[in-house]
Amino acid sequence: MAIKQSRSRRATGQQSQATASRWWSAAAVALMIGAAPLVSANTESGSFRFKVFLDQDPIGEHSFDVRALGEGAQVSSRASFDINFWIFTAYSYRHESRETWRDGCLQTIEATTDDNGKDYRVQGMESGEALALSVNGESRRLPGCVMTFAYWDRDFLKQESLLNPQTGELVPVRVQPQGTEAIRFGGEDVAAARYKLSTDELELILWYSDEHGWVGLESDTGKGKTLRYQRMAPT
Repeated sequence: MAIKQSRSRRATGQQSQATASRWWSAAAVALMIGAAPLVSANTESGSFRFKVFLDQDPIGEHSFDVRALGEGAQVSSRASFDINFWIFTAYSYRHESRETWRDGCLQTIEATTDDNGKDYRVQGMESGEALALSVNGESRRLPGCVMTFAYWDRDFLKQESLLNPQTGELVPVRVQPQGTEAIRFGGEDVAAARYKLSTDELELILWYSDEHGWVGLESDTGKGKTLRYQRMAPT
């Protein structure tokens, strides 16, 4: 009887891991919140800390540290997520990124990702009027001024394509304003402008407060689950 129960739990755990991998991949762009700001005149040094939830379950954190340097900036990002089922870790995710920016354009990027055992490494440097990238050793060039998913500077919503720092892909995006609503931040409800950002694979909802800036994000994973970023108030 004990052997049958053990086999049943292993099978259930394997099924849960496969399911987690399927719906997590649908939210991959959402999880790769760029790690570099669209540097503008009002860019300021600061830190952003988010608790990350899958529906109501906490699964990890994502942090961003921005250091403004005149017309440029240095930015680092770190994400760590674990989805557990019973005693099993059904899905794990680790991401770190370091970037430098000048005049609103990406100058350098170095990002490493462990996506549930699948590794990515993205390196890039400005070269002439393009960004020269190496993605897991494969070279490519992206012409013009390249920008990542710079959620904390609302000006990024004006862009038509953004770089995914996990995969090195340039992703077409569409943005639609959706009015204003209340969102929880720092123990109180604050008024925040709501936007929908869409790619070919998913939709993100973003919230911005005039006083606090970027305060929230949600994404439907497409498998009946909602990925949610809840910003922690500075202490």
